Amino acid sequence: FFAGMPRPLAAHIARRVRDRLHSLAYRSRDLARGYWRLISYHIWRSGPVRRVRDEAGGILLVAVAWLLRLSGNPHRWIFQHLNRGRALRLECPTPPPHSNGVELFRQTRAVWEGERLEDFARRSDARWILWLERPDSPVDYHDLLPALANPGAFAASPQVHFRGWKAALLASAPFRALDPGEATAVLAPLAHAILVDRARLLALGVPRCGLAGAAWMLLFWKAAAAGWRSYSVGRPLPPAEQPDLPLHETAVFLRVAGDRRLRPLAPRDPHLVRGNIAFSPALQGHSRSTGTRPTVLLVSPFLPYPLSHGGAVRIYNLCRALAGRVDFILAAMRESHEAVDYPRLHEVFRQVYVVDRDEAPSPDRRLPDQVRQYQSLALRALIAELADRSQPDALQIEYTHMAGFRDAAPQVPAVLVEHDLTFSLFRQLAERCPADRSARREYQRWLAFEQHWLKEFDAVWTVSEEDRRAAIGVADRNPERTYTIANGVDLDRFRPSPQEGRASPEILYVGSFRHLPNLLGFEKLRAEIMPRLWRLFPDVRLRVVAGPEHDRFWRQFALSSSRAPVDRRIVVHGFVEDLRPLYARATVAAVPLEVSAGTNIKVMEAMASGRPVVTTPVGCAGLDLEDGRDAFIRAEAADFADALAELLSDSRLRRAMAAQARRTVEERFGWRAIGETAYRSYLALAGPMQTAP
Repeated sequence: FFAGMPRPLAAHIARRVRDRLHSLAYRSRDLARGYWRLISYHIWRSGPVRRVRDEAGGILLVAVAWLLRLSGNPHRWIFQHLNRGRALRLECPTPPPHSNGVELFRQTRAVWEGERLEDFARRSDARWILWLERPDSPVDYHDLLPALANPGAFAASPQVHFRGWKAALLASAPFRALDPGEATAVLAPLAHAILVDRARLLALGVPRCGLAGAAWMLLFWKAAAAGWRSYSVGRPLPPAEQPDLPLHETAVFLRVAGDRRLRPLAPRDPHLVRGNIAFSPALQGHSRSTGTRPTVLLVSPFLPYPLSHGGAVRIYNLCRALAGRVDFILAAMRESHEAVDYPRLHEVFRQVYVVDRDEAPSPDRRLPDQVRQYQSLALRALIAELADRSQPDALQIEYTHMAGFRDAAPQVPAVLVEHDLTFSLFRQLAERCPADRSARREYQRWLAFEQHWLKEFDAVWTVSEEDRRAAIGVADRNPERTYTIANGVDLDRFRPSPQEGRASPEILYVGSFRHLPNLLGFEKLRAEIMPRLWRLFPDVRLRVVAGPEHDRFWRQFALSSSRAPVDRRIVVHGFVEDLRPLYARATVAAVPLEVSAGTNIKVMEAMASGRPVVTTPVGCAGLDLEDGRDAFIRAEAADFADALAELLSDSRLRRAMAAQARRTVEERFGWRAIGETAYRSYLALAGPMQTAP
């Protein structure tokens, strides 16, 4: 065909034919690929293939989870080291004002319906979506809305589990059982119902996953990386202990490890979302700062209310005396047995945050034992966040063993409240037992710790002039920034009352056994003083208020030789919220302390209640009481017993001493006057500021 043609023409025709054949080949291949993709897509999405695929994936997931569990769950450690702390930056549309509508989304299948949820969210214009795990799940979201009023809230769910000390890939339940209405930020609060911000859900992207729990874990993980918080809210039904979630954890680990976009992400505030910082959303927003009063961030190792011991009495009453002129923000650690009375706390504190200890003690043996027990990364992170968010004028840290938290907010002027100079207490304990090397070492640790931190605070409060001079001397402090803010007594609450008519007299001793000096005082009273008194007054009764868990502390601290059965004439109470009825029954109050530091509020409360007091020089140290006028002050057990006997036998002497004791506390120990001194120290610390009328 090409033989008789000119050579250029033949080449041109050959190229055209070749190009046409190549074009047909490419089109045929593309058409075949398209048909194959169409057919394979429908096959892959068909019911039988999906069932086989899901079952195979489930079997593989179970196998991997089983292997990881047999290996000691190494994926938890690997997961933490995968995340390099990168934040997730997302553009989230601002919801329209007053947009609080809620729409319900009910799961219809046992598996995660991510596509349907995403389509539902795109078609909705509500502010929140309530996701329900089952079609028959109850609908009750009103208790969740107050928690979502916090800026940056992503989701909230009712508490169904508590985690305790159980390890997990992600914190998915609060540390403890919350009270109804109490809330806490949790990294991944899994529950049967979750109220979620619709716009932020779409901004994160709904994951495709077979397990609903794993899908929500991924969403919560990304939300925390974006800086959004999720909350668990207490409900009336008691929660159960959190079960293990090996399949969900394995699915999340494999998804994050296999996605280079997810691997670097990490929560912005990991220590604030462990589920151990609780608050009351309904009360937290009611009281706002006026902007004309100083703001004080107060950090306490326990709840100031209920008034279960002298430290709580001081903090609560002093802050209550100043509440009209100072905005207080409370960050308090919670003891395991304590119940949180948010309404009473919010009467004094504008904001209240309660931190549970969920960490093992610090292994640093250079620190005193009590300091090691109170290490808390969550509390440290909370102080830093509150200091940044609320811009307080002062950071007030209660008690020496909490002094290390000062560096959590170095930019804020700080005051350390020395309820007692702790090194002096441990020096007394070491001197009691010179052969006890451990007591001597603990004293040396306290001395070094206290000397260091006394220098790091802008101001220091002590409870007596004697303690003030000691603090200035031991740390070379500035005397002008070292204040005496004395302990006091609520004169309106504790008033003299006529003694209830009783056939036998009664001695009252108040002192929580958790504080070793109180337990030592009880042992002296029980073993040395009361036997002498019973020889003269065999019917006299000793009533003891020993505080919460007194049996445990007695077993822990008391010497083995002193664990004798308690005499039937000794009545021991645990925590007593209102001591006034016991003071009304008492004939005399006894405070036989052999070692102590600071000043004892129990002495002032007994004096304010119109009861004569017999104490030791140590028991009334720093109060400047006059022996024989304000109280009987006796050091030796025999003299102490004689003073009790003299008061029991002379009603005129009891009345005279009780009247003088009341006059003394009215003149010197009222909280109102003490609060004025504290307020002036705030102004000196933070500088002059406009105050509310």
